[in-house]
Amino acid sequence: MNASLLRIYDYIASHRRWLWIALVVILLPLIALAVSLRYNEDIMDFLPVTDDDREALAVYQSQQSASRIVLIVEGDSLRDEAIEAVADRLPDLQTELDLSEGIAAIYSQMPYFIADSTFARFDSLFMPSAVRAALLHDREILSIPGTGLFSTAIQYDPLGLVQISNFKSQISNEKRSYAFFDSPYGGTETSHNAALVDSLNAIAGEVSALYPELRIRWVGAPVIAVGNARRIKTDTLLCIALSLVLIIILLAYAFPRRRDLWLIMLAVSFGWLMGMSVLRLVTPTVSAIVLGIGSVLIGIAVNYPLHLLVHQRYTTSVRQTLQEVLSPLVVGNITTVGAFLVLVPMQATALRHLGIFAAAMLVGTILFCIFVLPHLMSAEPTPVREIKITVHHTPYTVHHYLQWSILVLTLLAGVFLMVNGKWSNGKLFDNQLSNINYMTPEQRADLAYFDSVSNPQRVMAEHPERADLWLSYWQSHSADSLITTVQTEATAAGFRPAAFTPFYDLLRSWQPVKAFDFRVLTQRLSDDFDYIGLCCSLIVFAFLWLSFRNIWLAMIAFIPMALSWVWILALMQLFGLQFNIVNIILATFIFGQGDDYTIFIVEGLLYEHRTGKPILPQYRQSIILSALIMLIGIGILVLAVHPAMHSLGAVTLIGMSVVLLMATTVPPLLFRLYLRLCPTDRI
Repeated sequence: MNASLLRIYDYIASHRRWLWIALVVILLPLIALAVSLRYNEDIMDFLPVTDDDREALAVYQSQQSASRIVLIVEGDSLRDEAIEAVADRLPDLQTELDLSEGIAAIYSQMPYFIADSTFARFDSLFMPSAVRAALLHDREILSIPGTGLFSTAIQYDPLGLVQISNFKSQISNEKRSYAFFDSPYGGTETSHNAALVDSLNAIAGEVSALYPELRIRWVGAPVIAVGNARRIKTDTLLCIALSLVLIIILLAYAFPRRRDLWLIMLAVSFGWLMGMSVLRLVTPTVSAIVLGIGSVLIGIAVNYPLHLLVHQRYTTSVRQTLQEVLSPLVVGNITTVGAFLVLVPMQATALRHLGIFAAAMLVGTILFCIFVLPHLMSAEPTPVREIKITVHHTPYTVHHYLQWSILVLTLLAGVFLMVNGKWSNGKLFDNQLSNINYMTPEQRADLAYFDSVSNPQRVMAEHPERADLWLSYWQSHSADSLITTVQTEATAAGFRPAAFTPFYDLLRSWQPVKAFDFRVLTQRLSDDFDYIGLCCSLIVFAFLWLSFRNIWLAMIAFIPMALSWVWILALMQLFGLQFNIVNIILATFIFGQGDDYTIFIVEGLLYEHRTGKPILPQYRQSIILSALIMLIGIGILVLAVHPAMHSLGAVTLIGMSVVLLMATTVPPLLFRLYLRLCPTDRI
């Protein structure tokens, strides 16, 4: 492979005009494709949603008002007066909640809400005398003013199988009063809702000034969405600004020649453009979150130009540089791309897109570094200032105390995980989406309370067996017989013939709809990543074995990554950190970085063993630079207040620190042991 690529380099070096022409021809369609890509911000793209899940989600959305904002007035007295003051300033404020649409949606899944004791009395409840009594009671209730909600309910349940009071939000208490307002922009349109929430807060502030003894606030999905958007924007701006400053300082220190910085940016930019273009060929629309998370790829892609430029310091020509780093560059790229391609078969749309984008970006970057970058590099040695983070003393050794300490700590970490970690109680994955939303403690408590008293999905998820009870009963009983009885008694009671059509339809053709539970989907995502971890491991190990043509060398490169994950999982457990739907994607990124680093170290050990020429220092310098860029670029998010962003930073700090430590310390120990145990092997 090296010989073929070097021949291509020699040919291009003598025909550079064709290189620039080819580059322009390639860039034009890539730019056109990338520009035509459209974006959305649907978090559902990250969940493994099946057709059944989408049906359950439709029911969930019909039962939950995502656009509803609740006014909470808390205090000992004057609460009604405060609500009236708000209503004067906000004419659309509802002091009574209209539950008719929600009631209709709930009753369409009525069997889930029938008590077990009621199921046991079905035979007696469906006797003609019981049906007659129930319908006469319905007529009596309907004659009372203000029973509109009940009139909606009895269409589905004329026999009173479910108590309608079970669905009314029991949220009133002695010290709280509520009113309701529906955002005209829905629950997720944060750009318009931001102005609306500001107006509502201004109104609350005015009324609070009139009633200082009361606590007045708004809560609801639109309010939470606006708070999230603002928190993310603030955290992103601050963290990006700080990380850019630190990365520029780092690179400016490491590369005094500004031209080298531009070359690094060109290589990564070409890879980014390639990723977006290939993604556009697959889909016209992609989640903006995918590209945001994809920015982590810069920490991986920057490896390739860094290795070339740093190594140029130690050689006499660009061709020699290319010759000495081609093998680890290409092997590392292929294993990393293979790890990301494991995402492509995933059910979650966004993860498939992320896998395609990551693979295409890294392939584009390595192609640029192999075929274009060497012809832009200066023939003079690259001036690089060393970053003094080193534990090596000789080509094959590291501090013995450090190496054996790592092995002992790894055993302790494994035991710790067995006792307290993933294999005993599943504490390493958080399947609660609410935990990665930014909310004040007060907002979190308010939403949890509303959910506990008025969430029909909770009932459906807790009692799936009731659907089976309903279906099994009507398999052995005649629904048509009951329908005839109800029609006869309804006519006698003075109801229209079609008054209870929804109830008849329920008897004839009802099919259960699975309750929509985000926790189930996120847990499924966690299970998918167990599969991803296994597939990544197998793919990387297989290619390492194929590349080195020696199973022991493949193990020397692979074992540090396996040990890294034991440490990462143990440290996360120790510090109370959990994977979630956002930060778990970093598992693939960290794995990709880890195999790049260990491949370079093993290639360096082999080169020094074969030639006696020291090469590990330059490999180690580029690895340290790459790791520091990753730590700064993503690890800086640990300063963020938003939970999802903070978790990204925390996992990155732990993951990259461990990967860097393992990659630079474990392979020399294993390589030395291999030479002692197999001194006759030809490597």
